[in-house]
Amino acid sequence: MTSIIEVGRNAWRRVHADDTGVLVDAADYYHAVYWATSRAQSYVLMSGWQFDSGVPLLRGADVPSGADVRFLKLLDGLCRQRPELRVYLLAWDFHLIFAGEREWLQRVIFHWMTSPNLRFRFDDHPAGGGSHHQKFVVVDGSLAFLGGMDVCEARWDDRRHLADNPLRLSHGRPQKPYHDVQAWLAGRETARALEDLFSERWRRAGGPPLELRSAGRPEVPVRGSLPIGGATVALSRTDPQPDGNTIREVERLFEDAIAAADRLIYVETQYLSSRRMREALARRMRASGRPRPEIVIVVNEQAEALKEELAVGLRQARNLEMLRDIASRTGCALGCYFSLCDGPHDTFRATYIHSKLMIVDDRFLTIGSANLTNRSMGLDSELHVAWEHEGDDDWLIETIRNVRVSLLAEHAGLSAAAAAGLETIEGLVARLDALADRAGARLQRHGAPTPAQQVALQVVDPDDLPFDPETTAADDAAGRLDPIDEHSRRRRLPIVAAAVGGVGSAVAAGLLARYLVRGRR
Repeated sequence: MTSIIEVGRNAWRRVHADDTGVLVDAADYYHAVYWATSRAQSYVLMSGWQFDSGVPLLRGADVPSGADVRFLKLLDGLCRQRPELRVYLLAWDFHLIFAGEREWLQRVIFHWMTSPNLRFRFDDHPAGGGSHHQKFVVVDGSLAFLGGMDVCEARWDDRRHLADNPLRLSHGRPQKPYHDVQAWLAGRETARALEDLFSERWRRAGGPPLELRSAGRPEVPVRGSLPIGGATVALSRTDPQPDGNTIREVERLFEDAIAAADRLIYVETQYLSSRRMREALARRMRASGRPRPEIVIVVNEQAEALKEELAVGLRQARNLEMLRDIASRTGCALGCYFSLCDGPHDTFRATYIHSKLMIVDDRFLTIGSANLTNRSMGLDSELHVAWEHEGDDDWLIETIRNVRVSLLAEHAGLSAAAAAGLETIEGLVARLDALADRAGARLQRHGAPTPAQQVALQVVDPDDLPFDPETTAADDAAGRLDPIDEHSRRRRLPIVAAAVGGVGSAVAAGLLARYLVRGRR
């Protein structure tokens, strides 16, 4: 059995956590954040891709009588009630392309209209076109959360993923069913490591020194947690540097985990557009003298919007088609799926997959912020936590298996008893295919590229489009590229111009028409 985690290669630090677990979907994560921050005595650190001030952290019967559970009102009120409490919020200073989706005047709302003890900063990104995508929280130096979830509009849902849920509203408008995962980690060592990461980001953003006084662990109800337990965990990053020496620990972690797999690779990802991840999966499927692993990929049925279709939709369609072809040639069992929401599909059809998770052989689990996209591997800042079975900790295999089975049960709409048949790895893809082929099934097979995508793929190579880059400009200038990257970079300039100005315009027009037609349904 090959060890996967290696500090200095695919991990930044290994630290001990007194207790750990997995929160699935924002209803339980927001519930935990509400109670953790409500009971904080010293400080709260929050790093995110996006924050929205008015998001209610609790809904329905969970709301205490008379409580204002809106995100910013809660934090501001706590700072005014507890003069010793400090709250630090670090948000990505987003690009203009996202302006229509973001809350306006946030610097005023968060910084100038709140207690002086609530300190907010926008964090610019060192690489053009990149974003700060790390999503983590630290409370009182003893409890932390990290994963794929932001505290922002249109992310709340519970594990039922009902087509019609009166609690899943944003400004009075129904929002789509939404699936995500977040790890929680208790203990001083894990919190200290994340404090160091936050402090460095805060310093880069021009913030004054942090005031972090130690405090005891808040007693927080972590409702709905899939328990893992106390363990040594690894933290891995993607962190672009101005000098071009990008830290690519997350990319190596994924590649090494895939290469080490003997029996199972289970992936949940918002997008699968990465060339290197496609090649890692292809290498593992083609490996001679190795057992053929079961490979399960849960991904979105389609891109969320036109910009995502142009950025990653074509790459993902091509990647999945290539992986299916390799699987058929090598005899690997590959299943690609999406999940329908529960109920009539008049308004919403599928549950939106936003999780970023990989399980290998039920002995390795990683959760974080990185999608299997090019940009998550080398352009955006990302953060992952990983558990790995070593030696005598056989209980860890059981807990990771429980996480996998629970997630598959959610996607397939199965009871715990019915999901027990998914515990065995051998034949897993065949059993999932059988579930997906049933009439009325929620789990669905991910199909071939759409007709529009097939036309586009005949006239353009998605790797030549500039919308999901693998490297920063600083990396390119420093020559930190492998031979294939260098080949792609030499081709990029002339082809990008043609793609955007000619073929790319035709593709964009066709895809735009597709989205306009869909919007009228």
